[in-house]
This record gives sequence, structure tokens and C-alpha cells, in this order.
Amino acid sequence: MPEYAVLDKDTIKIWIMPYLSVAKRGFTSKFDLLEIVNAILYKLKSGCQWRFLPLGHLFSGEAPSWNTVFQHYRKWCRKDEWQKAYTNVLIKNKDAIDLSLSHIDGSHTPALRGGECVEYQDHKKRKTTNALYFTDNQGLPLAMARPQAGNHSDISMR
Repeated sequence: MPEYAVLDKDTIKIWIMPYLSVAKRGFTSKFDLLEIVNAILYKLKSGCQWRFLPLGHLFSGEAPSWNTVFQHYRKWCRKDEWQKAYTNVLIKNKDAIDLSLSHIDGSHTPALRGGECVEYQDHKKRKTTNALYFTDNQGLPLAMARPQAGNHSDISMR
């Protein structure tokens, strides 16, 4: 596995792959789906932009474009497969979750081009969307709310 591995191949194969659909009608990807999942996990963990994924380090053979990795992620998200895989991992490892202290936090993101759940936020002087996160004591995300309009759960200090 490449040096940028988030999880080893066996862990991805056992815990994540059973919940993700593979292509039908005989089409097979020329890229290893285990490495695509690892690239997605790397992106989610590091927070880098899709186009800045270190694809040369994440794939052992020919690397796909960042857009190919993103398209796999979007396909699995649209079918709620990514959510099912994550929920299953949490349920089967609930003894490892440290709830001695939990955190709720939010992230306002500018939505310059509009979209769903966007609202003007006065003190930021722009339209934003807000995501709320719930994590355990180790920072492991346990839940995330659907995006909310920009002023949702916001306190202005004026």
C-alpha cells in the first residue's frame, strides 16, 4: 500500500467495500477501488481540495484524475452508501467511542454561487451555509447535520 494509506487494504475490504456498489453491465474500473476508497478517506481526513489529492502517492499503478475519485465519492453519497458504511463502522466499534467529553461545533461556509440552504449572514456580509458536527473526546465525528441556512444556530456579538 502507498505511504499515504489511511487504512490498510484488508480493513477497507472488510469494513467499507461491502456497502459500496460496483459498476454493473460488465464495466470494470481500470483503477483499484480499494485505492479509490483510500484516496477518498485521505481527502476527508486531511481536508485538502479534491484537485490537490497526492494521487501519485495514493495509487500503486497508474493514478486516475482527481475528478474520477470525486465521481466515485459522489455516486456513493447519492446512494447513501457512504453513510451506511460509516454508520456500520461506528456501530460495530461503539466500545471504542470516548463519550467522556463530546463536542458540538459548526462551520459557516461562504456560498458565493448560492445553492440550497443558503441565507445571507449579516455579520459576514455574504450568503453562507452552516454545518453542525458532533464529535467524541478524540475528535471522531459521530454525526453531522444536513446543511442549514447561514443564520441557523448563529449568535452575532454586536
